[in-house]
Order: sequence, then C-alpha cells, then structure tokens
Amino acid sequence: LGDIRLIQRINNWEENQIGAIEVFTESEVSLEFAHEELFMALDSDLYVESVSEKYLQLFDWLGLLNRNVLILWVLILVVASFSMVSILLILIMDRTQMIGLLKAMGAENSLVRRIFIKTGFDLILRGLIYGNVLALAIGFIQGEFHIIPLDPVNYYMSYVPIKFDLHITIMMNLLILILIGLSLLIPVGVISRILPIRSIRFD
Repeated sequence: LGDIRLIQRINNWEENQIGAIEVFTESEVSLEFAHEELFMALDSDLYVESVSEKYLQLFDWLGLLNRNVLILWVLILVVASFSMVSILLILIMDRTQMIGLLKAMGAENSLVRRIFIKTGFDLILRGLIYGNVLALAIGFIQGEFHIIPLDPVNYYMSYVPIKFDLHITIMMNLLILILIGLSLLIPVGVISRILPIRSIRFD
C-alpha cells in the first residue's frame, strides 16, 4: 500500500495510468458474469483476471472442503435413515401383538401405519432439537474461544471459523426431516403383511 503517484514516477507513467483496477461484485453469483462483461468491454491489450483465477490453489482447497462437507452430509443422512428404519422395525416387532389386536378390532392398515409414522416423526423431531442445541452450543463456543486450532501453513487460518446462517440451518433441518421421514415408509410397509391371528399368538 502506498501513494499511486510514487508508483507512477518510478514506472514513468502518466497521471492517468495505473497497474490494475480491482472490481468488487455484489455477490459471488455475479462474479463470472462480471468477468465476462469486463472481458468483452475492455481493449485487447488489457487483461481481466477473476479472483478465482488469481488464487486458484486457495479456491481449489475451498472446493475440496465443500466436497468433503457434501460427502459427510450424505453419510450422515444414510446412517440416520438406516437407524430410523431399524428403530421403527424394532418397535413394530415389539408391538406385533398390539397391531394384531388393533386389526382384529377393525383398525385398517392405514390407521396403524399412521400411528407408527407419528411415533417415528416424534423421534426425529426430538433428535433434531437435541442435535441443534448441541451443535449451536459447540459452534458458539468455537466462534468465541477458538478451541479447535488449525495449522496456518496448510489451512491459511489458525482456527476453525464458524458462521451461523439461519436460512441454511432451517433448510438442512427440513431436508433431514423430509428424507428420514420418507425412509419411515419402508418399515411401516411391513404392517400390511401382519395377520391378526398370527400376530396375536406372536411371542
């Protein structure tokens, strides 16, 4: 950082000459659009370089982190879905006699399925509440006290940064609720195959 007039004198530039102009966009979405517009508008002897091109290694590193986060989310959703399916199957097996009695008393399969789906959603909502409280608490502690350090040489920062985004948090909770909720349809499908006579005798 310094006086532009000093640089102009060192390089024998005119008063209207500079080395570069840095252009800021309003959002990341418009970055490529602005790069294309500037490239087409400027003369051929002027060079346009986006920040992602100038710091290619840094953006490649960030892209790798984003890919790891996506893989982690997929694994979490798969494990959570399998866990809910297993839990609901165990509940159905444990309540087989109850299901048989309900069917013997005239309850339809749809009614029994709704009972277990409601039970599954109660478990999901309870898990989301506990999980969000724990995650936000850990995130707040990390954001304030930086308890998880990083190697600045490899990560370009000395601690794990935390950014709270209400929109993303709500969207991720809805995504988890919908996907795991859909996985509940797998175990409740077993209910329609349970016969009242056999289930009442089931031990």
